[in-house]
Amino acid sequence: MKKKKSFWLVSFLVIVASVFFISFGLGNHSKQVAQAASDTTSTDDSSNDTADSVSDGAIFHAWCWSFNTIKNNLKQIHDAGYTAVQTSPVNEVKVGNSGSKSVNNWYWLYQPTKYSIGNYYLGTEAEFKSMCAAAKEYNIRIIVDATLNDTTSDYSAISDEIKSIPNWTHGNKKISNWRDREDVTQNALLTLYDWNTQNSQVQTYLKNYLKRLISDGASGFRYDAAKHIELPSQYDGSYGSNFWPNITDNGSEFQYGEILQDSISKESDYANYMSVTASNYGNTIRNALKNRDFTASTLQNFNISVPASKLVTWVESHDNYANDDQVSTWMNNSDIKLGWAVVASRSGSVPLFFDRPVDGGNGTRFPGSSEIGDAGSSLYYDKAVVAVNKFHNAMAGQSEYISNPNGNTKIFENERGSKGVVFANASDSSYSLNVKTSLADGTYENKAGSDEFTVKNGYLTGTIQGREVVVLYGDPTSSSSTTTETKKVYFEKPS
Repeated sequence: MKKKKSFWLVSFLVIVASVFFISFGLGNHSKQVAQAASDTTSTDDSSNDTADSVSDGAIFHAWCWSFNTIKNNLKQIHDAGYTAVQTSPVNEVKVGNSGSKSVNNWYWLYQPTKYSIGNYYLGTEAEFKSMCAAAKEYNIRIIVDATLNDTTSDYSAISDEIKSIPNWTHGNKKISNWRDREDVTQNALLTLYDWNTQNSQVQTYLKNYLKRLISDGASGFRYDAAKHIELPSQYDGSYGSNFWPNITDNGSEFQYGEILQDSISKESDYANYMSVTASNYGNTIRNALKNRDFTASTLQNFNISVPASKLVTWVESHDNYANDDQVSTWMNNSDIKLGWAVVASRSGSVPLFFDRPVDGGNGTRFPGSSEIGDAGSSLYYDKAVVAVNKFHNAMAGQSEYISNPNGNTKIFENERGSKGVVFANASDSSYSLNVKTSLADGTYENKAGSDEFTVKNGYLTGTIQGREVVVLYGDPTSSSSTTTETKKVYFEKPS
């Protein structure tokens, strides 16, 4: 019995001594480790995976992805730096071509038959709600592509629910004069039955659909063919309506309209109710890529009479890519990355990254490698694309200065305050940078690649390779030997 008591006494003393050692010895060591960590440059950009709001972040257009496909890829989308995911239209639609889900049948998603949630191509309402709930776990917002201008061209496929609304349609007479606002807003696109958007019952029906989407977890909307719905009467005469003031009063976080610019698009008036698309700027970017000419004065101009804070910008949209005119199909992955560096490095506007089908582009529109419902190209999480996304998130509120280094119009430069800079080289040749900068002195690793750049005495130097994107921001690594010494950790014995 005495031997057992002695054993417990010794054990107790050992434990007390250990606690004393940990508290005073390792405690000091822990403080030194913490200090060392604070002195060491971090390369972890996880704090920039998403922005605080859609307006400060980037939108990923998961074109033709099903709800479950989006849900199953949310971690990767989050880690790639996107703040919002835009879906294809989620309401009930015409099922065409014997139900084929080949991606070249994408346009059936833009032929509504009923405004219930869920359709043959993308999934059920329950799956939509599950996707939205999962997105919130990743701080990602869901933006729904809402088709409110028209229904399907097949009158027999339109639900009785819609047909029961008195005077619900303008009919399906095609637009004949694209320079006439009344014709453009009161007649039909491609013989699709045009909603009578002046009708208050139509407005109520469509607004209830939007509210249900918000209730199910959506955070905002992209309004398809928004230019084809009239503005209030002070702009449009006798055919004007309160459709947009009423519809956009729905409690969502972010809304934008597809306003393809032309002589009658009135984008500045639509911007009173929503953000709008800078479609001409997309043309500018693609021309710059085709001509390999990144002249700063050209790329700086959004070419629209709307503040940057009300703009959605892109290198390409699904219409540019998938319509028969194939405006953007010629681009390859290198073109898109360079264009994205321009678009998404900019201040104020919200950049949208369109996800092409697998193996699509470079002259091939629908390669047949994937179907509606599948995930598209993996380019959206390419290292350079991700680096630009996170740069965009980190630079919220910083001013921009767009230039061509030493007048070289093949090289785009956008310096955001004194916090970071993006370069994009449109040429095949490398270029040795030696430019003034506001960045702090030190060595910066290119977050879009593996090369390094140096800032010393207000000048940035390094070599940007042909067709390369360079993204520099965050704390630099100092070459000072004294700084290196402060990063060492010393173990200190207890006194």
